[in-house]
Amino acid sequence: MPPKKNRLRASVIKKRLGTSIFTDNIVYHEVIPSTNTLAKELAAHGAAEGTLVLADEQTRGRGRSDKVWLSPAGTNLSFSIVLRPHVRVSQTFVFTMGLALAASDAVKKTTGLRPLIKWPNDLYVEGKKMAGILTEFSVRKKEVESVILGLGLNINWSPREDESMHYPATSVFAETGKKASRMELLVEILKSYEKDYRKVLAGRIDGIYKRWNELSMIKGKEVTVDLGHKTVRGTATDIDEEGALVIIKSDGRVEKIQNGEVSIRF
Repeated sequence: MPPKKNRLRASVIKKRLGTSIFTDNIVYHEVIPSTNTLAKELAAHGAAEGTLVLADEQTRGRGRSDKVWLSPAGTNLSFSIVLRPHVRVSQTFVFTMGLALAASDAVKKTTGLRPLIKWPNDLYVEGKKMAGILTEFSVRKKEVESVILGLGLNINWSPREDESMHYPATSVFAETGKKASRMELLVEILKSYEKDYRKVLAGRIDGIYKRWNELSMIKGKEVTVDLGHKTVRGTATDIDEEGALVIIKSDGRVEKIQNGEVSIRF
């Protein structure tokens, strides 16, 4: 069990957030395989908008392409939220954008670090991965029924303790040498995200796209994108309103990519 001062308590979350969509339905587990898996199950059984699934330890967390995201006890943030926006499938990427921005803003505000966004869903500091977002959704009659957003943020974990990592990883502690409050970061993320979420529901999304592109770590860079069946190389110029990565290839042709693994040529 983590030290008392670093525990995640529903009562404290409610007090700190005040009036919020994330305070009415908080589901907390000390140990859970995956917050996203449980959030999906709850959503399928009618979980309300704003349901927050939170774990102190995540043993089989899921990333994109079925990659594993582990989170040892008492060290990091692992949570998922249930949203029920009335949007088309093509509009769902903005919710991922908003959570990435909220996490980046919260880390900057509380620690001074400035995470950048690696399309489509990761936060990096000094070329190393600090956080990942997993977005899943269900659809009924061509309209999104629920969106599940899961965030894994490395806070007080030391990457060198886990030799199973397949990519350069970091944490707030690894970058600053100081322990950070998980509760403080969680509250800041949820506060910031709710503001952007309400803007999206009101149709005010231009600012979100602008900020996302300003924090992009690949915009203007030479990149290679692995699509599985082929590889695309070129200059990343933009992320469009549907979350597609816009690339200009060496022959001048423009290609929009909805999903893939990006490598950057520095």
